[in-house]
Amino acid sequence: MERRYDVIIIGAGISGLSTALHIKEENHDLSILVIDKQNSYGQGNTGKSAAGFRDIFKTKVNRQLASTSIEFYKKIQKSLGFDIGLHFNGYLFLVKDKSPMDAMLQELSSGVKIEIVDRDEIKSSLNIDYELEPEQRKLMNLEGYDKGYVGKNCGIIEPELLADYYFKECVKLGIEFDFGTTVSGLKVVPTDPLDYPGEPFIWQRKKIGSLQTNKGTYSGDEYIMAADVYTSGLLDKTGIDGHERPKKRQVFQVTNDRIVEMLSESVHTDEDIMPFTILPSHGVFLRPAPKYRSMWIGVADDLARDFTMSEDPQPERDFYENSIYQILTSYCKNFEGASLTGSWAGYYSYNTADMTPNIFKELNLTVISGTSGSGIMKGDAIGRIAAAVFSGKEKAKLYGNLEFQVSDIGVNARKVQMEQLIL
Repeated sequence: MERRYDVIIIGAGISGLSTALHIKEENHDLSILVIDKQNSYGQGNTGKSAAGFRDIFKTKVNRQLASTSIEFYKKIQKSLGFDIGLHFNGYLFLVKDKSPMDAMLQELSSGVKIEIVDRDEIKSSLNIDYELEPEQRKLMNLEGYDKGYVGKNCGIIEPELLADYYFKECVKLGIEFDFGTTVSGLKVVPTDPLDYPGEPFIWQRKKIGSLQTNKGTYSGDEYIMAADVYTSGLLDKTGIDGHERPKKRQVFQVTNDRIVEMLSESVHTDEDIMPFTILPSHGVFLRPAPKYRSMWIGVADDLARDFTMSEDPQPERDFYENSIYQILTSYCKNFEGASLTGSWAGYYSYNTADMTPNIFKELNLTVISGTSGSGIMKGDAIGRIAAAVFSGKEKAKLYGNLEFQVSDIGVNARKVQMEQLIL
């Protein structure tokens, strides 16, 4: 039996949950269904995130998406009293004087909260060396650092708790969910069918008529595609371009006594948690996980990391041991002999054109794609913009009453510069 709704949303990660909530808040009478192939919400790439947040981006668009979302998350935890594991422990970038990153962060400091940190203070607090052994420096193409920049409106968050907030709010408003539902295809049909074999013809107006799934057919008046890296695959047969490509990303959880002590070393913030730290070379980052008494380690390894995708990506222990571990221990002796206690892998949905989310409408389908690894930190803004696109509005009102021109991150009238700060 065919199930019918006013709106069907594919994907119950942060983007899908946020979009569902913001559509329903403005359209109380709509029947909305969110479907996901996982057995619960936030279990795809949302749950595999390194779970940091920052407002430090090169482009104004990304700063707006992130900063307004962060302010809303702050409201959730501080005003609404819903714990989402939000900690403003900062992002610490370690840089060389007069390097491109140094120049970029200096420029951004006029618009976001950034403080310069002396390298000796960093060495004293975190035991991260700024003078490396010459042989290691040459062999591994490593740089020391002359100072650090700490972003103050940045930190860590628990994605499962954030997803829990949105899910519970959606349920309160009567939004329905159907988990364990795998979409196999979207059917394009004529808007005004003639019941003639071969439809739709090129001269007929078209729409998405239904979804084929493992549980049967679902039909809606409108559809929202929030399926992250699975978007292009689901859209291919419709002829709609998803404008995103997948990149595998891995997180490795490590610990020992020295790492546990390191976790509580605050650097220019009010939190007793070390900052999310980006090492000077090769983009390796350290994400403190005090809840688990460990450090999460990752890197955006682009070259030699292909664009293929599997349903169940697996972390590569060799990648940690032969690539990341060597960098870690060159900078910080705390990691020597650390135990690898966990690891996981997921995908970034890269917009390879400008590393900024796409939100656009084609037929009766609103598409969210290309979040480029920052879907959580921009999730609330993405949901508000997608809700505005769904409703045919020219502007979305982001949290804090900031008006945002939705076409700026659409396809046809896009106004976005290349984002350079992707971790």
